Amino acid sequence: MRAAVAAVVLIAIAVVWRRPDLLVLAAPMAVVTVWSLLTKPTGDLSIEEGLTHPTIREGDATRWRGTLSGNEHLDLVVASMGDAPWFDRRPASGVAVSQATNGRATVEVEVRSTRWGVRRLEPVWVTATTPFGAFRWSTTTARHPLTTHPVPTVFDTDAWARPSDGLIGLHRSARPGEGNEFAGIRSFRMGDRMRRINWVRSQRAGELQVNATFADLDTHVALVIDASDDFGVSEGFEGLSSSLDASVRAAGAIAEHYAPRGERVSLRTFGSERPHIVPPATGRAQVRRILDTLAGVRPSSEWRTGVPAHDPRGVVGQQLTVMLSPLIAPDALDSAVSLGRHGVPVIVIDTLPDHITADEDAYTALAWRIRLLERRQELRMVQAAGIPVVRWRGPGSLDQVIRDISRRAAGPRAVVR
Repeated sequence: MRAAVAAVVLIAIAVVWRRPDLLVLAAPMAVVTVWSLLTKPTGDLSIEEGLTHPTIREGDATRWRGTLSGNEHLDLVVASMGDAPWFDRRPASGVAVSQATNGRATVEVEVRSTRWGVRRLEPVWVTATTPFGAFRWSTTTARHPLTTHPVPTVFDTDAWARPSDGLIGLHRSARPGEGNEFAGIRSFRMGDRMRRINWVRSQRAGELQVNATFADLDTHVALVIDASDDFGVSEGFEGLSSSLDASVRAAGAIAEHYAPRGERVSLRTFGSERPHIVPPATGRAQVRRILDTLAGVRPSSEWRTGVPAHDPRGVVGQQLTVMLSPLIAPDALDSAVSLGRHGVPVIVIDTLPDHITADEDAYTALAWRIRLLERRQELRMVQAAGIPVVRWRGPGSLDQVIRDISRRAAGPRAVVR
């Protein structure tokens, strides 16, 4: 349209004013107009677009890719993606250009996620043109969800927790029973299987002797996350971490340590927008399920009190409960004490960040200081009740605590029934 209008205006002025130079200027525009009309696209373009990887980890990148086809006169394609929090784009402007070949063009925008969670990318505005920009086609894509798994912190432990009633796992049981690991030789008792008899030792001793074994039991690690609020500043995986960042990444680290080794790991959250429960299981698939669930944890917009972290009646056998919380609301400590009174080993991990500073408002700063003093007193009371409270320090954070729990679990104890 612009070329046609300009050509008509210039030709009219050249004829009226007798200006042959204006005819020379109008000639290319007239040629482009006629040529564009002769090569006018007859069909509509089609686009196939989406993310190459809809699930990634913090710091990793994926690509939005759009492929346009359906017209042999397609020349140039431009895609523009809007900016969104916790996403880095490449190119930084979010604009990518691609030249069509044989009527087909592919345009890509790289997206890097800097914080865990489930978020949607901004819509991508796509424009395609024919040569000389004679005809244009544009569309806007949908907002694609992108799941970003938290990057678990480095964690390792050499301590053995008291296991529960599973059938697999790398951790040796604290008591003898049916299994494959040799524990010693003892006298035959009623109920022992014939295949356990040690005939060589029996012949020497003059009586039947059997091989005793340790029970092949696994550790059930129950992860409980307090998502009632998020304290501190979150700057992504390369910067400062908030309390919920620390809880989610620590839970992922513990799950990645135990589940691939054959130990059962479960997950439960409280105080979040909706409760998240992952039943106990083992293996890499369980780690993926836990990471998917952790990515969807969001603090509740409403203040909730009295929400139990775990129902002691649902505990089957022995398990190790690891509770991760900033310990600002009293619900987490109340739930930990309740589980401890029912004989469930509990470890409370304090995830309150160190970088939290007092508010500029004097009254708010005073209230925060009073709450921290109350929190310190509550922690002392919980520790006096036999519930260990530790700070998350990565590798070796839970070694000494797990050893203490194992020694304590081997002896008699009184529980509330």
